[in-house]
Amino acid sequence: MKKEHLELERYKEEIYHCFRCGFCRELVLGGAYRICPIREELGFETTYARGRIGAARALLEGKIEYSDPLVERIYTCLGCYNCKAHCPTKVDTPSVVRGQRNEIYQQGLRKFKALEEIDSNIEVYKNPYGFGQKMRNQWAEGLDLPKKGELLYFPGCATAYDRPEIAQSLVKVLKRAGIEVAYLGEEEWCCGIPELWNGNLASAKLLMEENGRRFEAAGAKMILTSCPDCYNVFHHHLPQILGKQPFRVFHITEFLLNLLKEGRIGFQKEIKKRVTYHDPCRLGREAGIFEPPREILKRIPGIQLVEMKRNREHSWCCGGGGVVNLVYPKLSIKIAKDRVEEAKETGAEILVTCCPLCYRQFDNRLWEREMELQELIVLVAAVMGIES
Repeated sequence: MKKEHLELERYKEEIYHCFRCGFCRELVLGGAYRICPIREELGFETTYARGRIGAARALLEGKIEYSDPLVERIYTCLGCYNCKAHCPTKVDTPSVVRGQRNEIYQQGLRKFKALEEIDSNIEVYKNPYGFGQKMRNQWAEGLDLPKKGELLYFPGCATAYDRPEIAQSLVKVLKRAGIEVAYLGEEEWCCGIPELWNGNLASAKLLMEENGRRFEAAGAKMILTSCPDCYNVFHHHLPQILGKQPFRVFHITEFLLNLLKEGRIGFQKEIKKRVTYHDPCRLGREAGIFEPPREILKRIPGIQLVEMKRNREHSWCCGGGGVVNLVYPKLSIKIAKDRVEEAKETGAEILVTCCPLCYRQFDNRLWEREMELQELIVLVAAVMGIES
């Protein structure tokens, strides 16, 4: 008997919109450039968008069902949006993959210990790391941040626990501009992005709903994020999944660029170095925020901004993906190394990004310190003369 695929039915139009042209495999940009990092490493049709959509169609039509090899293949997708960015008909393959993962989870076919640990940590501790909620608030000690206000900062788990200097730098920059920002502290929960991508949609919805209630209770009208994933959850996924959007959402690069243009902040120091910028997939291709980070860098005295061959919508992924780095760490590292080599080819002395997860890929796993690695907001605070 043919099984129902209710999640894939939601994406039926996307699935049947693919006409198998192969534009999701490569593009010509002063040479041939590949589109899918996973396809380039594993080499099979079902590892890039055309094959993934073909498998989804076969599932819908009852020609195949989920098997262990197919489940493993579905969890290799990075969700980097490079396929969608170069698809002539804009087939949303990442959403189809999330639909498949949700079905896999519902059917009890997901067998990855690392993802089970994420689910457990989020259920108990409200963050994927398994750290206590009190630790989430440690970065804000001494900053005297109110818990209520119209402008609320949501650092997210990766920033609060792993890259606290991003949050500290941001708040100090805002204070320099005379802007008070609220922060939920221990009452902040994970935004839900790990669950959204690993297939546990019910958990993702619960987290979004709870954070939304807490935002409203805090009187927030505008949410400021420093993590691209958090930005996309509140700007895109929450209204799509819950059907409401009671607040405006800004990524810090948009917000800080406006402050620079208004003259509310300025740079006191110069950096006479060549700098290259890595576009985080979820900030660039998913959210469409390409220019604000570059405009900020160009305004720093002395900086020479040089681009990698693949930049903006063509940028190569860091290899993280929020799932692949946990389930297939060796594969993730190989992709990150490719991006590091591309950065080196520019002759830049500093590689800058504005995503805590991209930073971790380049720093904790493979970085050889042949280039300096900087987070954009930390760099902004430094050239403003703000002590860390």
